[in-house]
Amino acid sequence: MDYSHILNKNHKIHKTINSINRKFDTEKYWINYNFEDNSPTNTHTFAGGDGSFNKINYVDFCLYSVGTVSYINKVGEKIEKSVSYWDTDIIIPYIYISNRLTLYMLNMELKSALWNFKNKDIDYYLLDGSLYSLIIKTHTYMGREEGSNEILYYYKKYGKEIRNKINEELDNGILAPTVSIDVKESEEDRIYHKIILEQIEYIVLLIEILKKYRDKIVGISKTSKMNIYFKEGYIPDMAIFSRVKTLGYSKPLNLADWKMVEINQGVYNNIKYLKKFGQDIDELYYQFVKLDRGEGVLNITSFKNLESEFFSNLNEISVGNYPYILKKSHEEVKIKDNDMTHCAKLLGLYSSRDRELFI
Repeated sequence: MDYSHILNKNHKIHKTINSINRKFDTEKYWINYNFEDNSPTNTHTFAGGDGSFNKINYVDFCLYSVGTVSYINKVGEKIEKSVSYWDTDIIIPYIYISNRLTLYMLNMELKSALWNFKNKDIDYYLLDGSLYSLIIKTHTYMGREEGSNEILYYYKKYGKEIRNKINEELDNGILAPTVSIDVKESEEDRIYHKIILEQIEYIVLLIEILKKYRDKIVGISKTSKMNIYFKEGYIPDMAIFSRVKTLGYSKPLNLADWKMVEINQGVYNNIKYLKKFGQDIDELYYQFVKLDRGEGVLNITSFKNLESEFFSNLNEISVGNYPYILKKSHEEVKIKDNDMTHCAKLLGLYSSRDRELFI
């Protein structure tokens, strides 16, 4: 790249940056709350986890590893390991690889949450990411355009069997990314329907959590591009709230409220999509919290209205504005390229890789 043109645009770029409107009325949404002076009245027990995947693309198949790790932390006590699970395999058919592996990882994260709800006495499970993003993934299809109708058809046909298989495996400590069920189809249809059933499994998992534990699951995210509070500015809400100096949290907005249609119809419709599967969402709260004066804000999503008691407890298990159980899980679950190379050697896989064809 020739960098000489950059100096000529220096003034123009800085002028454009300085012209951005950053004068938003955050005070009407912000609740000042000094966590340093307000210890929680009732202490909570949190669990939380994260997932990861990595892959090696060969010419006609993909070797992948996917993992999930979770920890538990009762306020005032030491952090302890909860559950972890790893799976390495090849993915066939060799299509939609990145999307399918993302779904595998999310399936394992949701199974980790379910396992903790079933086996541990916890008040809240923290997921790394946005609950709204989890809902979006329920209708991110791979394949034919009419996929949504097929998804509903196969959900009604196989959803119960998949749910029973998931619960059976969880009872045995198995958090594998996909369950195996017998579908009698032609070879051509079997390959496509395998992908459909992977999507069904994800929907089944999310609905299982919504039915039984929705008040106990909270999404924690360091990034967010949504602009719901200050939609007229076309700047992410997180960027605006990050400029707030005082500790505290924003008044929650219910993304599932019908009034949201006036603000962002797309967001509302996405949330209501699960009604097709008999699961309505009437509450999905979206807000921000600042726990540390020297840090920015976190995006919080939840299916119930969270108040100061929750945030006080969250502050007690956080370091540098972020829950330590999520930081610990993220560090441990990471699957590096070197790990994948080692897996390939252990399996004796010496086939040509995709990139080697173009060297």
